[in-house]
Amino acid sequence: MTSHMLSTLTEAQVDRAAAVASRLGHERLPGEEFATFWARIPVTGAVDHTGLHQRPDTELGARIFFSSGGSTGIPKFTLLDHTEMLRNCAVHGRGYRSCGIGSRDTVAAWGLAGTMNSEFTMYLALAETGCCTLPLGKGEDPDSVIDLVSRFDANVLLVMPSNLAPVIARLESTGRRLESIRLVVTGGEPLYPSDEARFRKSLGNSTAFRSVFQTSDTGTIGYQCASSGPGEFHIHEELQLVELIDADVEGTGYLVTTNLERRLTTVVRQRTGDLAQALEPNCPCGDASPRIRLVGRAGKIVKFGGEKFAVNSLVHLKEELGLPLDDFEAVLGKDSAGRDQFVIGSERMSADPQLQERARQLFAAISPVVRSQIDLGVVGPLEFSGPAGGATSRTVSGKTAYFTDRRA
Repeated sequence: MTSHMLSTLTEAQVDRAAAVASRLGHERLPGEEFATFWARIPVTGAVDHTGLHQRPDTELGARIFFSSGGSTGIPKFTLLDHTEMLRNCAVHGRGYRSCGIGSRDTVAAWGLAGTMNSEFTMYLALAETGCCTLPLGKGEDPDSVIDLVSRFDANVLLVMPSNLAPVIARLESTGRRLESIRLVVTGGEPLYPSDEARFRKSLGNSTAFRSVFQTSDTGTIGYQCASSGPGEFHIHEELQLVELIDADVEGTGYLVTTNLERRLTTVVRQRTGDLAQALEPNCPCGDASPRIRLVGRAGKIVKFGGEKFAVNSLVHLKEELGLPLDDFEAVLGKDSAGRDQFVIGSERMSADPQLQERARQLFAAISPVVRSQIDLGVVGPLEFSGPAGGATSRTVSGKTAYFTDRRA
């Protein structure tokens, strides 16, 4: 296993990393080089820590569970003490400031606290910017959101793309715009270029789009500045040690993080589930922190007609066709002959034969294997349908489900 540590570690960071690892029983030997010691620690996936609050022999103090459905929809719980939670919020708030949120802004923010959601920490993080926060709850009623944003002169939206899409659709249908919005800060899921272009048409012409990056398991990880490109993030290096594991010839590897300030739920060399590339740290904004570019989710590989298929490649099809995120869902199932078959759910595409033919061409061009399997009849031809209710499916954590495997 090869590893590339993005930060040039100080002695203080080395000591903190070794102390965190020791909580899991990984002890640095006397005189052992840190790189050698670190390589001995296994890389892990996300762990459920549901039972931590039930340890009767330890005084744990004030603590709180964070929860996540993840891309699999299987709940995972992480336990933080109160001090850790506040520290994470403070660092996350600095990320919001780097995105461009300041004390003169009024930020309309989606989200409620509850199982699978810990959005109250977002409000604590926003307090670090000095802004005025306008909580919108779940924001499920687009007309109510539009009315509140207008009434309170909000000029920043803090929202997942999936939750903004219905509001944009309502603005499009009524011919209205929210021209007061100067900045949209997203998180939780990627914002693709075609969706950004669509959203901007219903907001101000100069609206900026930036993002933050975090997971419930590992805490806040990164943020975008004004110079960040799509998927590019600065790393909160005061909180995270970030590595790329097993990078390919193009420099794309598995993103692995170590949180330097976790006490109850120790996070050491844990995969985030993302694929990333390292960028040069000399960002035009002057921030010298390490930088990465996220290139997709790891593990999104399925067997399609007996061959491995990278689900992330379907995003290319969505973007080439200019389909919005709320009108695109790829479902893998079986056709009447029992063959594997993809069905693209899209109301726009289901009513446009020319768009369908273009989609078939793009799908066949994804890889020579896919083209060969289609030509040989090993898999069923690409088909199309309108998604139920005119909207794509959601995960338990509210994110858009771009892909669903229904063969089981």
